Amino acid sequence: MAEYRLATLDLATRLQVTLEMLTPRAVRGWGRVTALAAEHQVSRTLLYALRDRGQDALLTALAPQPPGPRPPVTVLTVDAAFMQRAVAILATQRGTVRGIQQGLALLFQTPRSVGYISQTLTALGARAAVYNAALRVPLPVLAEADEIFQGHQPCLTVVDGRSFLVLNLAPAAARDATTWGVTFLDLQARGIQFQDLASDGGAGIRAGAAAAQLVVPLRPDLFHLLQDAWRVGRWLERQAYQALQVAERARRAVAEAQAVRRRRGPQLKVTVPLPRKPRRSRPTICSSGYWAKCARPWNRATPTAALRPWAPPAARSKPRSNS
Repeated sequence: MAEYRLATLDLATRLQVTLEMLTPRAVRGWGRVTALAAEHQVSRTLLYALRDRGQDALLTALAPQPPGPRPPVTVLTVDAAFMQRAVAILATQRGTVRGIQQGLALLFQTPRSVGYISQTLTALGARAAVYNAALRVPLPVLAEADEIFQGHQPCLTVVDGRSFLVLNLAPAAARDATTWGVTFLDLQARGIQFQDLASDGGAGIRAGAAAAQLVVPLRPDLFHLLQDAWRVGRWLERQAYQALQVAERARRAVAEAQAVRRRRGPQLKVTVPLPRKPRRSRPTICSSGYWAKCARPWNRATPTAALRPWAPPAARSKPRSNS
């Protein structure tokens, strides 16, 4: 910390002397400046300099300012906290330690060593681990689990569908029942209670849930539900178009057989007579039509309505009484 050259003339003494020097001469009396200089063993020039500096400071602090909000600050202050944030942000952009070092030097003209960046990332990771361990979910979670890969290492991603809180995202050595079962047990040890578990039907996730003895319903996720519904819809469409094609072929065959003049080429052959064909094709066509009109729009509209931003209903005003 910086110190004054005169130890006897500290900050409190300087404030007292400056206030007395700012007092008009008629009030402080004749010869008071000489007495103050002799009392504190300083020159009269220093006392008048303190008076001028104090007067300038008061004028600057009490000067009128332009009204309205202050203009935006365009100056970037690069301090220790800012450097920690920059290192953490650059690390999320798939950058290596050398890349972070080069980015700091190019963007902020602030060179940092590899050891500084590595230690900063380690300290931030420890703080994040402590923060994550302290998180508590008050309600049973609607868990959504999926296997992703970081390089060649599998990661079990577990997200709460209600709060979108990431419950687990860490690489593991394997993706078998034991590994994911231990992960589910660790989540339960942290106080997380499962209401259900939605996944893509992976064998490792199901085996891990069974190994951890999660007594919760295992549900397919939304993406695979829509994918299965799309496959069912396409299969019903193909069946309906095949039924229509065979029925139309049977009608053409009957029309050619009853015609006066037969067309050139081989005669059309049908396996099912025309009176029986509409009865056999009608259920398939009706099923496809019902799916196209009811089931498919429901499968698309329901997730869309569920994912749409929720808006609170407007407060209804109570009817006024005539009394």
